Amino acid sequence: MSFPVVITGMGAVTVFGDGCTALFEALRKGESGLHELRGIAVARGKNRSAQIEDPRRTGPWRLSDMAVDAAREALAQAGGPAPGVTGLYVGTTGGDNRALEDRWDDFLAARRALAAGADPQVDDELAEAMVRFPIGVLADVLAHRLGVEGPRYAVTNACASGTTATAMALLALRQGTVDRAVVVGADHLKATSYWGAERAGFVGHDLRPFHADRDGSVLGDGAGALILERAADVAARGGTPLAGLAGWAITCDDNPHAIIPPEDGASNAEAIRLALADAGLSPEDIDYFNAHGTGTPLIDRLETASAKLVFGDRAGQVAISSTKSIVGHLAAASPVIEAIATVYCLTEQWVHPTAKLDRIDPALTLDYVPLRGRPQRIRAAVSNSLGGGGTNAVLAFRPRDSAPAAQDAFEPVPDVVVTGTGAVSRLGDGPDALEAAYGPNAAPERTRPFSVLDHIDAAAGYQYLSRSAQLGFGAAAQAMADAGLPVPLPAEGPLAGRRVAVVMGTAVGGLSAMAETLCPHLSADPTRITPSMSLDHGPQLAATLVCRAAGATGPMVTLISGPAAGLQAVEVGRALLAAGACDIVIAGGGDAGDAPTRDAARLLARRQGRAVEEPTDSAACVVLERADGARERGAPARAVVTGCASWSEPQPPDRTEAAGALTRALTAVGADGADRPHLSYHVGKGNLSDTGEVKLLASGFQPEALGGALAAGPLLALVAAVARVAIEPGAAAIVSTVAPGGSAAALRLAGPDGGRG
Repeated sequence: MSFPVVITGMGAVTVFGDGCTALFEALRKGESGLHELRGIAVARGKNRSAQIEDPRRTGPWRLSDMAVDAAREALAQAGGPAPGVTGLYVGTTGGDNRALEDRWDDFLAARRALAAGADPQVDDELAEAMVRFPIGVLADVLAHRLGVEGPRYAVTNACASGTTATAMALLALRQGTVDRAVVVGADHLKATSYWGAERAGFVGHDLRPFHADRDGSVLGDGAGALILERAADVAARGGTPLAGLAGWAITCDDNPHAIIPPEDGASNAEAIRLALADAGLSPEDIDYFNAHGTGTPLIDRLETASAKLVFGDRAGQVAISSTKSIVGHLAAASPVIEAIATVYCLTEQWVHPTAKLDRIDPALTLDYVPLRGRPQRIRAAVSNSLGGGGTNAVLAFRPRDSAPAAQDAFEPVPDVVVTGTGAVSRLGDGPDALEAAYGPNAAPERTRPFSVLDHIDAAAGYQYLSRSAQLGFGAAAQAMADAGLPVPLPAEGPLAGRRVAVVMGTAVGGLSAMAETLCPHLSADPTRITPSMSLDHGPQLAATLVCRAAGATGPMVTLISGPAAGLQAVEVGRALLAAGACDIVIAGGGDAGDAPTRDAARLLARRQGRAVEEPTDSAACVVLERADGARERGAPARAVVTGCASWSEPQPPDRTEAAGALTRALTAVGADGADRPHLSYHVGKGNLSDTGEVKLLASGFQPEALGGALAAGPLLALVAAVARVAIEPGAAAIVSTVAPGGSAAALRLAGPDGGRG
């Protein structure tokens, strides 16, 4: 049993107003907050929304304002500053990129002027909209406005993003990476999300989960925040916990689809079972199930099936209700708002109702708490979240006074080895192509056609997914082949029963291509939008492609923390291995240098009077395993990951001044240079010499040869470093990067001999 973790603060902004009190009053009443959709053209009469209409919640940065206010409420309830390290974990599907989508015509005009050699008209708001378009920038804005220094992560696993962020925070607290975690889930309604979801059949005329006449979901605005701490730390400072966050689990559907989950509920049921096991609970302990509850016919059947699989004969005795029926579907914010609702029900020993449920679908036979809430004994509860691309994410909760005993020490991190690598860059495919990034003879102008798409199975429909997803999948396919992992993984033999996790990092994903496709249609004729225009470009789809091809059903996480996301994918993968959540991790990152991203980089560089670093198509991937597991299956250890860490300073999102953060990250991985020579692979504008405290021997690696590789840049350097330490006995490599917003990440790598020579 690991360190008990408790929730000490909660904050919410919903259609009912600011604060958890307004949310709790709405839950008590059990009345839907949906109202008429405004400001967006309506499709097929689907005119309902959960938009926040507070006059203060206007302007291009309304989502940042909501997220900050929710976090401030949670921090205030938790008791202000706490000693130790604070981590920030943000889940979102759209961030603040609505601001650029709303001004896409102006952006397009500036791009055309730039191409024609004219003077582009870029005002301050348009420039900031370009800076904030990558959705992970929301985490940078939050950290800057809240003054949070420490590890910072942005997660995008579709509508399960908030739960994924919470699970990562729980894991970090247990492993001692942070002492307090601020978790924020935030999203708001925009035209691209409404029309993309509606064309896919997801949006309905009303939101009525489990109802006989349900026909879809209704989208809205919201932000939720949780403060997590270890129970012993809270007791030591005299704090009062609200509830125990006892367990977590994330699974991927077998053969995941971009949006449609399997109706049998088997993968979702497995996630619930794993969360209960992690919490030290049994199905018999659960009295309340907070459902994903979107009001779509398929998902309601799925959750009913998964509840029956988990709870068996007593499934009808477990109260099930949908918070979305009251507050609307808030995308990444919903899981955090639903966690808050679950804590409220635990505290009150009362279950909130499913609104508007005056006629239950006869095919659904469980207790969905229709219309009115009721007192109920709740010994433990689960909150369930599903995300497009195949994610099932579950949290388990206990009352605050029923936490299990703590262990005496943090679990040691096992030896983690790299058993396979893959790379795609403008230098070509494969690790060998990276040799051109070394020394004075590096050839940044050298290009060659990509063969990465040879990995794409046209019959499976992969070729329609975003370029970013295809690149990430191509690098992963190389890494799996290098590690001796067949595709798909076999059901028998040495690999049978091994859980495989997929963790991918990206700065933009396919969102720029999606906006370039959707925005002109929104101005001209939105009825011409097709489902693939939106659904095939989700940033989480690289992970989906890998899971589908490999047959992986373990944890699936997508990080969108900008250029640091690639190294963070390795960091999170190592943490998953340490927690025993999986046996093998496929960790990668990639971005496409598409036209909107390149033009935005050019426009911002021109406005700021600096040289442009144009984004390029790039991806890289490593396969990670515990050393004993690799030995057991006969896989060669190409290198040992001896440390991986990230750190951030609260800087504005357009500034890259992270010398202090880089020093913290480098020191955390043991990059002191005292014990043996190191090779330095630094990617980014921050200079290692600026840190003052850490001295490294440069290797001659020239990352500029890779172009603007974004999230893949540090991973490409890592792939190159693996090749070098494998042939230089006693050498160790340091791979590091800095990113806008004050973030830095570092990784320390030793050769197969552990750097002993």
